Amino acid sequence: MSEKEKSYENRQYNYNKIVAWIPHSGMYIPGISDRKKEYEALVRDAKILCDEKADYLVSFLPNRITCGYSRFVVDLERYEDDSKEPMSTKGMGLLYNKLIDGTVFDRKPFGDSSFFRQYYRHKHGQLKEMIEQAGDGCVLIDMHSFCGNPLKCDFDQSPERPEICIGYNEDKTKPSDEKIAEIRDIFEKHGLDVALNRPFKGSITVKTNVRYASLMIEVNKSVYIDKYGINHWTGIIAGLIKEAVRVLA
Repeated sequence: MSEKEKSYENRQYNYNKIVAWIPHSGMYIPGISDRKKEYEALVRDAKILCDEKADYLVSFLPNRITCGYSRFVVDLERYEDDSKEPMSTKGMGLLYNKLIDGTVFDRKPFGDSSFFRQYYRHKHGQLKEMIEQAGDGCVLIDMHSFCGNPLKCDFDQSPERPEICIGYNEDKTKPSDEKIAEIRDIFEKHGLDVALNRPFKGSITVKTNVRYASLMIEVNKSVYIDKYGINHWTGIIAGLIKEAVRVLA
């Protein structure tokens, strides 16, 4: 695509009004490089819960925020206050101390927890700034993937999982029902099973005076990743997400 075509496309759909939040694509776990055997289970679980290639699925968007750390080190999607965070009951609040199966692990090698709390605030500040720069009417895309089968740490244990999960809040950040239906139709026309707010619900928000919509898009990993990595569906899913974003742009 030429620079002129890119300019036209960006102007036509105004991708600058879209902010992509990809909090779980990182895999880095500090302080364990010389203790790999001891932390073997943690590394395994970190890979399982990593939203692998989620950043690629929205790579066409200019405004993206990612996290290099594994969510086991700091989870940017959680409430900072564990008393407000349901997953803290499973040892998976802002700063995890339990594995997928509930086994407790030692966080000490990661370093000072206050650093990661500050990192969390920095990233949320960055998200707020991007939304405010995009201005009224912008859209926040909360991008994730999920496992094909329920994990022990999941609240939703239904074995029947969709291929696409679209999440939103029942508040002023919810896109219109018409737009949600249109986005759902984009995926279903390609034979994908879509569920609303299941197996995960809601979408990330930040406090700001800017009027914006927030929509979570979660893709079942079994659709676009296999044992060899990405497959032919990866590009298709990325294209469908691009169509979905255009509905909101």
